[in-house]
Amino acid sequence: MKKFTRIVLLLLSLCFISGTAAQAQRKEVSAAHAAWEAVSGTFRISRNHAVYTDLHHVGGLFTVARIGLVRHLPHGVSATAGYSFAWLTVPGSDSDALERHEHRPWLQALVPAKLGQHLTLSTRLRYDMRFKQRVKQAVLQPKYDFNHRLRLQESLRLNLPSLKLGEVLPYLFLSEEVMLNFGENITHNTFDQNRLGLMLGLERQSIRLQVGYMNLFAQSASVQNRYTNNYTYTAWLFYTLDLQKKEKQRATQ
Repeated sequence: MKKFTRIVLLLLSLCFISGTAAQAQRKEVSAAHAAWEAVSGTFRISRNHAVYTDLHHVGGLFTVARIGLVRHLPHGVSATAGYSFAWLTVPGSDSDALERHEHRPWLQALVPAKLGQHLTLSTRLRYDMRFKQRVKQAVLQPKYDFNHRLRLQESLRLNLPSLKLGEVLPYLFLSEEVMLNFGENITHNTFDQNRLGLMLGLERQSIRLQVGYMNLFAQSASVQNRYTNNYTYTAWLFYTLDLQKKEKQRATQ
């Protein structure tokens, strides 16, 4: 836990330095609107392990399919290792077609902390190994470039039991995630993007639905000092299936 805390503090310091440097430079900022749909599934396969899957799509920006093996640790802490495949736009092509490919192995640690009876803070640290298809003069190339990316997300969930409708529990979800790039191919965009979201959630047993808004402020990977402010509307579905329980039931029948 102490090592994890040191890593988080270091990443926060780097985020502050990167953000300060970015503010000191002249920026060309454009605005865009998008819709972000996502579905995430967790399949519990044993007491301490689960398989995690998700699919995210933002029109004109990206589609990502992800899978991972989750190890559940004491106190609600979890560690995940997995792989994802992404379809991206092509820099410089002025097209919103998702034609560029990316292979992305990833590692993650998630640490929740109870702040009150109905309030939970979660800290998520994720490491992406990004193998992105190379682009030359807006034309896709067969080779891939590689860089590292660190992602730190802090999120607050506030349950609203006074507004409960039968078995449906409403809650508010506030999150902010900062992403930083590293590697020899990173020349000007150490700061990758910042995501700030506010959503209303509905939970019933093992199913959750979150709808709301996310501001996605991203730096261009191809043009220095160019940024996009994406006003994004979100609809995310989460579900959990306990496959271990089903296997036990079958064994007893």
